[in-house]
Order: sequence, then C-alpha cells, then structure tokens
Amino acid sequence: MITPSSQRIGIVTCGAEKLADYFPTAAEPESVPTEPPFTPDDQLLVDELRRRGHQVSAIVWGMETSRLPDRFDRIIVRSAWDYMDSDEQRQGFLHWLEKLAATGLVVENDPKVMLWLMDKGYLLDFAAVGVPIVPTQLVPVGESFDLETFVQQHTAAVIKPAVSAAGAGLEFLPDRQTARAFQQEFTDRCRRGAQLVQPFLPEIQTNGEWSLVYFGGEFSHGVHKLPASGQIMVHAERGGSLRFAEPPSVVRQLGDRAAAAVPCAFANRGGSSCQMPLYLRIDVIETGTGGLLSECEGVEPELFFRARSGSAARFAKLIESVDLTMR
Repeated sequence: MITPSSQRIGIVTCGAEKLADYFPTAAEPESVPTEPPFTPDDQLLVDELRRRGHQVSAIVWGMETSRLPDRFDRIIVRSAWDYMDSDEQRQGFLHWLEKLAATGLVVENDPKVMLWLMDKGYLLDFAAVGVPIVPTQLVPVGESFDLETFVQQHTAAVIKPAVSAAGAGLEFLPDRQTARAFQQEFTDRCRRGAQLVQPFLPEIQTNGEWSLVYFGGEFSHGVHKLPASGQIMVHAERGGSLRFAEPPSVVRQLGDRAAAAVPCAFANRGGSSCQMPLYLRIDVIETGTGGLLSECEGVEPELFFRARSGSAARFAKLIESVDLTMR
C-alpha cells in the first residue's frame, strides 16, 4: 500500500537480454529472472521495498536523464552489467553517470565514488592508507612494460584492464613464453587504456575468493567462491562455484578494515573524503600471510541477498533511513 512516506525508487539495471549471460548457472540452476530486467538477486530487494510501500521501477541505464527527476525520488545503481561489453559502452556509461549526478537526484552510490571505483587503480589508494592489497603494478595508458621480466620475477602473472568488470579482459600468463607471446597485444592494450599487472596468487585456486557484503559500512554476509578445477576465475557464469558461509576471521578483519578505509582511500585520489557508500562488496583472497584486498566493488556488484535471510529487509531499512534532503 502506498503511504505518505513512500518513495519512488528507480533501480538501475541493464537490458533484459543481457541477463541470459548470467542466469541460470550450474551453481544455481533455479536462479532465473522473474521480472526482467531485474536480476533474481535484485528482485528480492524490489519485492521488499514494494512490501514496505515504495514504488519501485527499473531504469535501464542510458535512458534520458532529464526526465528522471519527475519520476523518481532516489535512484540506486545496481546491475548495469553490459557497460563493459565494448569501449563505446564503457564510455557511454561513464558519461551517463556524470549526467545522472547533474540531475540533483539522490543517487546511490554517489556517482563520484562509483567513477572512482570503476578504475581498479583505486587499489593503490587503499594501499596508500595501509590496507593490504593484491600486489599491483599500474601501467598508465601509453606507457610500456616488460611482461617477460615481471613473470621471471614472480613465476606467473595476471593482466587486467584498469576499467573492467566480471573478469572482462583478464589474462593469465603462466610462464615466460606466454608472457613473451602476449607482449604485443599488451602493448596495444596500453595504447587504449591503463592496465594492471599482478603476480598470480596460487591461493586463488585452493582458497578461492571471499565476497563480503557491507551495507552502510556494516558487514552483512559473506559468499565463498572457488574456480572450476584448473581455472583461476571464480565467477559462477564462468564455471565457478559458490557457497554462503561466515568468512574466517582473517578475511573478515581485512574486509572490515577495507570498508572503513573507503572515505580515506577516496580522499587519497586528491579530493575530499566521501560519505560511506550505501553498499559495498569487498573481495578478499586469503593467503598464508593474511587477507589481501582484490577488489572493492561499489558500482554493480551482485549483493547476494539470498545468502542471508533478512538482508534485503535490512538494506531496505537502510535506504529508508538515509534522509533525502541530506544527500
């Protein structure tokens, strides 16, 4: 039932056809969209918000932003999963976020924070404020880097575009020969955009990766992911498995530390401190020397509401608690 305190909430997602790339998976064969373009996970939040009396509609990113203030009180960016499908899509999404920020609407997460977190160079900002990260070498656009020498020093390497999602563009270089063969393509990539070079951590194949979900900076629940046998990517749509579980203490401690550090890490980029984002997913790899931050996702991460009963309700309550006039 719509009440005087009801909000008109827009949930940003991608075109319904994109969801076929992600659902169902072998890990969750029953997980399919029931109200596309909402993802099955976002549907849990949508249903909870509607149960609490709010009007909730999907916004497929890219739509004309000038009309949104007349239709919505707040916008929550959730599952824009096709923005990395091409360089054109990526640039289009960046520009769309900038236009969205200019509407004056309450947008969560803050577009300035999302734009920061879209470039994985933010890992160095976390390192600068004392958060242990997966060792990362940032190769700026237009610069060169000798991959074979790096692999010689570290045994194996992982290459990622600085701006990427869902493992797009990730390359595994298991030896010097592979690094040498990939060098020209890597040089070409560097002409188009910055790249990350990281030593391969064998723990990803044995310990997997933990995804820790935070609402308003507070831990909610964890998801443990493992790659398929002989693989290194933990994504369920790429054959990985997942289970819902409490993270070990060393992982939880690193997640809490990274989440708390977000405002300072953001400021390290040269701006002022930011407010704590509405949601974050902190990805951690457990190693023999402790947890290492692999990603801090605040743009379009799956939040796994289904991993913990009541998490969608807690998130909805947090949304309601944020004063629209103070954002």
